[in-house]
Amino acid sequence: MTLLAFIHGLPSVYRESVTVDIKFYRHGDLATYCQSSSISSELQSKWFQQILEAIVVIHSFSVIHSDLALRQFFVDDNLNLRLGDFNSSQCAGHPGLRCGRASHCLPRGYELPNTEFSDLFALGSTLYELVAGKALYSELNVAEYDDRESIMAQIKRQHEVVDSRSKNDIDGRNSQILQAIKHGDIISGCWRGRFATATEALGLYLRS
Repeated sequence: MTLLAFIHGLPSVYRESVTVDIKFYRHGDLATYCQSSSISSELQSKWFQQILEAIVVIHSFSVIHSDLALRQFFVDDNLNLRLGDFNSSQCAGHPGLRCGRASHCLPRGYELPNTEFSDLFALGSTLYELVAGKALYSELNVAEYDDRESIMAQIKRQHEVVDSRSKNDIDGRNSQILQAIKHGDIISGCWRGRFATATEALGLYLRS
C-alpha cells in the first residue's frame, strides 16, 4: 500500500491532518559518507552495531526492508545512523516491490516473496560493504542507464552473474577478507543462514 492510497482510505475528517515529516541529513547516506571521509575503527564498530539494531527493530514490527544496502542508511548530526528508503519494503498483507541489488540479494527464485532470511543475507552484504569499503561485485554497478529497458537488462545480467555462484561461493570468494576483518563471523553467518533472526546476529556481536 502506498502512502497516498493509505491517506485516501482514511475518513475525510482525518485527511487534512495527515502530514509527512521528511528529515534532511546533511551528511547524506552512509555509502557516500564512507567514500568521502576517513572512518575510525570506533565509529565503524558503532555503525556495525547500529545497522544490526535497525534490522532487529524493523523485523520486530514484521517489516521486511527488501533493499538493504549501505546507501539506505543516513548519517545524522551526531554521526548516528537512520535507516530509510522503505519504498520497496514488505509488511503483513503487502508484498515487497523488489528484491534489492544483485550484490545484496539472496540467490533464489526471485518470484518468491522477500523474507527475514533474505533480509539477513542482505544485512551480511551491507555489513561487508561497511568493513571492506566496497560492495560485493561492485564492478557490476559501473554502467548507468536512463531508459527502463536498459535498466532491466542490466539488473538481469547482474543477477545472472551473482546467481552463477551460491552463497557459499560468495563467502569463499571473500574468506580471506572475512578472516582478517573484525566480526567477519557475523557477516559469514548472515550469508550462510546461521542466524534465524537479526537478534541472534546482534547477540553474537554484543558477546564478542
